[in-house]
Amino acid sequence: MVVLALPLSYVFRFQFPGREVLLSFALAPFVMPAIVVAMGFMALVGPRGITGINLYGTPWVLFWASVFYNLGMTLRILVPALAGLETSLSAARTLGAGATRAYLRVGLPLLAPALLAGASLTFLYSFASFGVPLLLGGPGYSTLEVEIYTLLAQRLQFAQASALVIIQLIVTGLVVLVYLRTQAVLTHGLGADRPPRPLAKPVAWGLAGFVSTLFALLFSPLLALLWRSLEHPGAFASVFGSQDFTPAAAALANSLRFALLALLLDLPLGFFYAYAVWRGGRVLDLVGLLPLLISPVAVGLGYLVAYPGLRGSLWILIGAYALQSYPLLGRALLPGLRALPKGVLEAARVLGASPWRRLVRVEWPLVKTSILAGVALALAAVIGEFGATRSLQRPEWTTLSLAIYERLGRPGLGPFSEALALSAMLALVTVLLYTALDRTHQRPG
Repeated sequence: MVVLALPLSYVFRFQFPGREVLLSFALAPFVMPAIVVAMGFMALVGPRGITGINLYGTPWVLFWASVFYNLGMTLRILVPALAGLETSLSAARTLGAGATRAYLRVGLPLLAPALLAGASLTFLYSFASFGVPLLLGGPGYSTLEVEIYTLLAQRLQFAQASALVIIQLIVTGLVVLVYLRTQAVLTHGLGADRPPRPLAKPVAWGLAGFVSTLFALLFSPLLALLWRSLEHPGAFASVFGSQDFTPAAAALANSLRFALLALLLDLPLGFFYAYAVWRGGRVLDLVGLLPLLISPVAVGLGYLVAYPGLRGSLWILIGAYALQSYPLLGRALLPGLRALPKGVLEAARVLGASPWRRLVRVEWPLVKTSILAGVALALAAVIGEFGATRSLQRPEWTTLSLAIYERLGRPGLGPFSEALALSAMLALVTVLLYTALDRTHQRPG
């Protein structure tokens, strides 16, 4: 991932047509539900793929899916880091260091935290992936996450599954410690950010063409999903009137309802988590990330074991959703809290503003963009959640992701076409919700 993302980050230090659009598009796969991504790869390089190449059950499709998911997130870390690096490199060159020596002795050490942060997050999200390996890996490439699900949900071997969860927690915990350490270094910044460098028009258009072509190849599973879903337009009508499967309208309503209910819990949990970490809760910084380190399947079945009286209650599902998504909201809010100017807060306090008035008139306008960004990430995480939903499911709780999965369990072109149509629908809902909130939080004022 770093081998690909680092050169691309240098490319994005230049201004070329479509640069901002491509950067935003690169992050779109990161908010895509896992089952949608898996369906995209099946549409492209699966047994019924449009390319005629079948990569199902091979490590190559899993590597490709990891790059697909994490490239945009890594670029979002490296591009600002490289922009802030310019000042330090210029100072080293002024003091007589050559270009290579300045980069090796000054640039690379300063860039190392960003590289480690991107690599750590890529490892975490790939290591904890469930939906993609379950649907694409086949029996030969069953990951730790899939094995936990098999032991818990199918064989009821809780002791063995618990041992795997502990191993998973130890490995991910060590990686998170590295990530938190690099985040603490990155918080101090690498220097003043600089705008992208201008280029001559022919060079800029050539660069735009190169990056667009590369992105089209990397993210072609989304295009294949859209193409295959439109091959059988009747499938869009049949999913709404299906007699053998959960109708699309009911699944969509469940997905939206559960996501909004989880968001009601995410807002206070994410705010208090971010606030406590901001006030110096270093241990809580790690503890609050634990839900992201544990298998969603284990989270769901852990709720059943811990609260047997809530078995069959909708709130156990909402609790599992909120537990997995509040850290995302909190981590998005944390930079906004850390950026609050202490002088302004102290001035408001000295002028007699009550805590509530300070929150509404001073703090909220300064952190609302971070909160909206966190809400966008939290909604994207739960709208297509699959692992915990699969563990806790009841027939009347079927979401869009489960509706896709139940159709994949039936042979024939008809159910597969309906699964493609539902996947396109889920991808559209996710992108629309995320884009609407993302644009709202970027709007000035």
